[in-house]
Amino acid sequence: MAQAISKQDAAVQANAPYPSPAWSAAAATKFRSPRLRPSLVERSALIQRLTALAEDRRVTLVCAPAGFGKSTLLAQFAAQPDLPAETVWLSLDEDDNDPNRLFVSLLGALQKVRLDWRQDPQVLASQVDTGGPGARAAVSGLVNALCSYPGERLLLVIDDLHRIGDPGALQLLDTLIDKLPPETGLVIGSRTEPGLSLPRWRARGELGELLAGDLLFNEEDAMVFANSRPAGALPPEFVRQALIRTEGWAAGLQLMFGAEESVAASDADVSMGCADRHLFAYFAAEALAGLPPDLRDFLLHCSILPELDPARCAAASGRDDSRRILEELYRRNLFLTVLDDRVPVLRLHDLFRDYLQSELALRFPKAEEESHARVAAVEPVAPRAVTHWLKAGRWDEAVAEILRCAEPLMAEGGYALLERWIRQLPEETPRQCPEVAQLLGTCHWARYDFLGMRKPLELACAGYRRRGDTESLARVLVMLGRSLQATGDLEACAELLREADSIDAGVSVHLRSAFHSVRAWQALADGRPQDVAPALQAMADAAERDLTTLFPAISDVFNTFFYGLPGTLAPLRRLRELCAAWSARQPVHWQVEAMAQTAWPDFWRGEKESAIAALEAQSRFLERIEALPPLCINLYQLRCRILAASGDFDGAAAMGNRNLQIVDAPEFGSLAPTWRRSIVLNSAAVYWMAQDAQALAGLMPQLEAAQRPEEWPAIETGRAKVLGQLALLEGRLDEAEFELLRARELYQRWRLPNFMGNICPCAARGHRRGRHRPLADGTPRAADAATIACPCG
Repeated sequence: MAQAISKQDAAVQANAPYPSPAWSAAAATKFRSPRLRPSLVERSALIQRLTALAEDRRVTLVCAPAGFGKSTLLAQFAAQPDLPAETVWLSLDEDDNDPNRLFVSLLGALQKVRLDWRQDPQVLASQVDTGGPGARAAVSGLVNALCSYPGERLLLVIDDLHRIGDPGALQLLDTLIDKLPPETGLVIGSRTEPGLSLPRWRARGELGELLAGDLLFNEEDAMVFANSRPAGALPPEFVRQALIRTEGWAAGLQLMFGAEESVAASDADVSMGCADRHLFAYFAAEALAGLPPDLRDFLLHCSILPELDPARCAAASGRDDSRRILEELYRRNLFLTVLDDRVPVLRLHDLFRDYLQSELALRFPKAEEESHARVAAVEPVAPRAVTHWLKAGRWDEAVAEILRCAEPLMAEGGYALLERWIRQLPEETPRQCPEVAQLLGTCHWARYDFLGMRKPLELACAGYRRRGDTESLARVLVMLGRSLQATGDLEACAELLREADSIDAGVSVHLRSAFHSVRAWQALADGRPQDVAPALQAMADAAERDLTTLFPAISDVFNTFFYGLPGTLAPLRRLRELCAAWSARQPVHWQVEAMAQTAWPDFWRGEKESAIAALEAQSRFLERIEALPPLCINLYQLRCRILAASGDFDGAAAMGNRNLQIVDAPEFGSLAPTWRRSIVLNSAAVYWMAQDAQALAGLMPQLEAAQRPEEWPAIETGRAKVLGQLALLEGRLDEAEFELLRARELYQRWRLPNFMGNICPCAARGHRRGRHRPLADGTPRAADAATIACPCG
């Protein structure tokens, strides 16, 4: 069995409650449209077409291979002074290729737009890991904010969408586009047709498209382009031949115009064709050969950079005149986009950059790693610094930078990016560096992979023991304890708690309180229900002295497993009061607020009206925090019980089915099998209260399946109870008596009352009915008829 956790718990375990947003540290140029050169060809008709499409279409796609001028067209479109819309810009890169990083980048692009955020954007981002319910809930929060836009039209321009291939990331974007309010639209540039719902939007008239054929240069465009060159106009006949040979491909024209003499001397039958990389490399070599050696070597060494500015280029090239060289390269009209003409900041065209990097590897095979290391040392954007250290093979520096990035990234759910970085480190790194092992285990935790988190957390513990770092060891032991409980290794967890006892005096009060939470879960799993309440009371006692000890100890206590156990109601109510007191004073983690809002104590006290009022408050809280799976399960289970107690068994069953849908989603991870059986037991309690033998029988295949190693023994208690209840409803009285008595025996140790109810009343009724069989004609005896509608659940 396992308790659920949130996507943000990992950051908290790393002692990082709510750092500043990661996008605040991103390169500002990511959210800035390229500057337009004065010599650019203004393709007015094409810009007007794009403007007309973007004015009323849900999404407008500019799709063509490399070198067709997509980014230039989008920049010209966004720069129109009379454009009847506010535009924001987002340039995508390889680091955006997962749902979380894409979502964070979208938030970064919108950071200066006046929007009313009902949820903290950082909390929304922390919910996004895969493309499942958490991502959909986060998208809903973003859409709610977009609905508050006060203007008439907001356009988000997304360039280089071809860099996104992750299915979850594309699904997130697809969901966002489908939910966009009427005043918001997307304008997308991509080399390839993205895996979005284009056919549906096309059929509805919601998709605008400009494709490769629309972007080809005609003779008029080519002549204007040729005559705008700083080096002077070109002969018209040469321009016409170039147009024929390139078939109107913008990148081909630029190269041929830049290498006029070489092209004129080459075979006139050679055709460049649209987006031909091989011929691009041929003419790029000609263009590179025509540069002075210092400019050529500068370009080669700086091709490792996503953006060229004086500081980064000085590090990459080892030169102190980088500003002068950048200005010279800009004047030469090479394949460079201007991002900021004041600094200056330039970006190499992808085709040109790919060619330069291949040349760098050939000409200076050892220089690339050295250049990456020099750039990493001066790189102000932390994620970029990590990439450079990794490419330089400087593992110690890469680890240090990853650990500096970890807290803000985890607070926003950026676990996939952290894992990608860790996978690039040598295999032995987690064994040598416990911080990396802890971080890797935390990444597994964030996606509910309790099996996967165990090994790295054990490596982290071993490393901290060697180092004598008791506080860090204790922090990891808390996480490892939950992993062991979730995977059913209760013996190993008992050994862990003995180690925790031995270091108790040397750790902080917060971690001592967290160990009380682990002990409560261990007692429940291990068949010691009488030991749960004392552990919860110890948490409450610590919080009485210092409210801040509630976290991370309170993690998952808001879940429903502890209710109905001996003596637990009083400490659970007190913990709720303490969490409410803390959350009234200051912003707190959502799990603290979830405990403050829970309605379960009222339900278990039988206070129907206060339970319903608390349930409504819990619903509002869930709406504000958005649909975190454990909160949804908690809420729907309580609704299920209240509806069943009111006699609405169909409504109660529907709530149970909603919880099954949550745990069946792929992103629920290794928790799914154990949570699923608990929820099935909850549904069985509803069908028993309804005396619905057919529905109860329909659950049996799920309950009779072999018990999994990670499941707690309490599952067998629930299974015996349901077998006995079904036998009782179907008149198999001997079997009912046997199973219910067996369930009662098991219940003495292994129980989950909030899922399976109290066994004893059912067992008593089964035993009584086994002794008093029906009359010969099948009619129940009067005493038995009174018990047949037993509502025990």
